[in-house]
Amino acid sequence: MFKKVAFGFAALAVSAALQSAASIAEDQRVKVTVGAFAAPGSPWDKDWQTFRQNAEGRSNGAIDIKLLIRGETGGEPVTMSNIRRNRIQFGGFTIGGASAIVPELSMLLTPFFFENRAELDYVMDEHLLDVFQPLFAEKNLVLVRWVEVGWLNFFGKTPILRPEDARGYALRSQASEASQVLMTSLGGDMIQMPFPDLIPALQTGLVKGGDTNMVLYGITGLGKEAPHLTLTQHAYDTGVVVANYKWFSGLSAADQDTIRNAFPTSDEARAGVRAMTQSLGAMVQADPDITVHTLSDEDRAAWVEATKGNAELIAREVGGRSQMIYDAMVAGRADYRARVAAGTLQATQRTEGGN
Repeated sequence: MFKKVAFGFAALAVSAALQSAASIAEDQRVKVTVGAFAAPGSPWDKDWQTFRQNAEGRSNGAIDIKLLIRGETGGEPVTMSNIRRNRIQFGGFTIGGASAIVPELSMLLTPFFFENRAELDYVMDEHLLDVFQPLFAEKNLVLVRWVEVGWLNFFGKTPILRPEDARGYALRSQASEASQVLMTSLGGDMIQMPFPDLIPALQTGLVKGGDTNMVLYGITGLGKEAPHLTLTQHAYDTGVVVANYKWFSGLSAADQDTIRNAFPTSDEARAGVRAMTQSLGAMVQADPDITVHTLSDEDRAAWVEATKGNAELIAREVGGRSQMIYDAMVAGRADYRARVAAGTLQATQRTEGGN
């Protein structure tokens, strides 16, 4: 009897010790809550699933990722504010949304500034990442990397082929100063709202159009409510991945490295979005209920003319170091074009997929 009782106490002691160890291990896990808006099946959804798999797998479970990527944490400005306050630790945002916290980002959405994606990638990676990182740090944020959203195009219930078609039109604006300046310069009836509110607003007639990228237009049902898509490609939204600065700085170097590199590289993120953009573009073109309008050279020139003063207006509205950012954009673009002309443009570590 004594042996049985002794064995029972020993078993209980071992069990309690194991539970205590498990509890300690649980407490010692690095818990990361992610906030974003990623439609199911989109490239951004896949990137966040990859992030969780990589972070948890490479850390052998020492890092625990919780994904709130369906807009559960609110609109982009609210979610970024929550990251700054460490209510959540990590997130992904469009330039338009992130500019509510780092206003100088709006300069990147200056209409018709970048000629093509190769030019944009080079300038963003080689000239602007280092420039923006201190601005994010001042807001208690770490700029982890650029990601990808895509060219912005106009959509509407009726065609918006030329700038005058937008005059008096109820247009949804993003939170960025660039978006608001654009809609105002076109003479639109501007209404600012987060993306999740857009389709209900189209259904009720509160707005009749706006601008967005091909992926969101193709997979969210926008085409059913606004069946006219004009390929203006007036600005390129690159997107950002950010972390809370104080929280991230408090992690070990190994955990920082694991978390930073768990998310696909900038080039990997770009490739995923661009592949889906091409696929969805073909799908949208083939949809009999959607009309896709391509700009003629004359139409494009009219858009460029109508928005030519936007850079100055955005800089004036944003203030801060917006002029410094714009100067860096101009210098980076000139550098890229000079290298292309001279045939000396080479891929760097960043453009090959590094941080």
